[in-house]
Amino acid sequence: MITRRSLALAPLAAMALAAPALAQTRTKVRFSLNLPRNGSNLAFLFGRDRGYFADEGIEITDMDPASGSDALTRVASGAYDASFADTTGLPDLVSRAPDAAPLSVFNIFRVTPASVVTWSKDKLTKPADLVGKTLGGPITDNGYRLFPVFFKVNGLDPASVKFNNMDLRMREPAFIRREVDGVTGFDSTIWLNLKLLGVKREDISIMSYAAHGLDIYGNGILVSRKFLRDNEAAIPPLLRAVAKSWREAAKDPKAAAAVLTKIDPIIRADIEEERFRWVLEHQVMTPETAATGIGPVDVGRLQKGLDLQVEGFGLPAKIPVSRIWSDKYLPALDQRKMA
Repeated sequence: MITRRSLALAPLAAMALAAPALAQTRTKVRFSLNLPRNGSNLAFLFGRDRGYFADEGIEITDMDPASGSDALTRVASGAYDASFADTTGLPDLVSRAPDAAPLSVFNIFRVTPASVVTWSKDKLTKPADLVGKTLGGPITDNGYRLFPVFFKVNGLDPASVKFNNMDLRMREPAFIRREVDGVTGFDSTIWLNLKLLGVKREDISIMSYAAHGLDIYGNGILVSRKFLRDNEAAIPPLLRAVAKSWREAAKDPKAAAAVLTKIDPIIRADIEEERFRWVLEHQVMTPETAATGIGPVDVGRLQKGLDLQVEGFGLPAKIPVSRIWSDKYLPALDQRKMA
């Protein structure tokens, strides 16, 4: 018998039946961060915490920390579906394993953070000042990997600098102990790690690769070839969630940084908020971003950067932009605009 009550409950029953089906439509994504959880990647953790990925039908099953270049190799191997990785590792990978090289689909760092950090009192202010010096850095870090390209762009021989390879966790302590004249890495990573160890900003000099001839893009979202084949339709909603995560985190860095302490109470939210603000100022919020929002690239600029890397790394052949980049999946401009 049909009653008013049964008619009223019918929509609720339909919703209950539909809920499992809707849940099943979510695409599971294994996602790798670029580094340990810190200010450079907190926007992703903030977005997951706020439900931005879930709202787009994306279930982030893992959002794992990394140690640098493994953010690229993880997605190249197919072990992870997507990563926030430094795209400067792609040219070498394309040359060695073209079928495994992931695709870059969303740029976030308009400027490479790669730098050499030295003591201010040593007055090492330009690349030529580093000749004959000893630098330190982990081989997994793209600051180290890009150094030969950086030196060649400036007409200098990379062999004129001695390198001490060291674990990522030992880089800043070795620098403080004066075991090396300087260290390579990403500017915000080195500076804020040193600050935690008691170093003042005026005590160090940051020699940015980008400010000395190496005009290349940095980190962005890479997807594996397997994910591209099997879940291509999930890439646009994934990128919409990424864009919203960065937009909203940039509006309230303090709230975004607080998410880190929910994951790990040992993390200093104040330091990571400062790191995030540094990344926004130095890598993300450029005139290019003001014009086009985060996500797209200037194809001509990207090609020039690829050419510099091919020459600097001594790779066998020119790499066209289309081999590593696609703008096919970008969100609309209004979804990419940063305040």
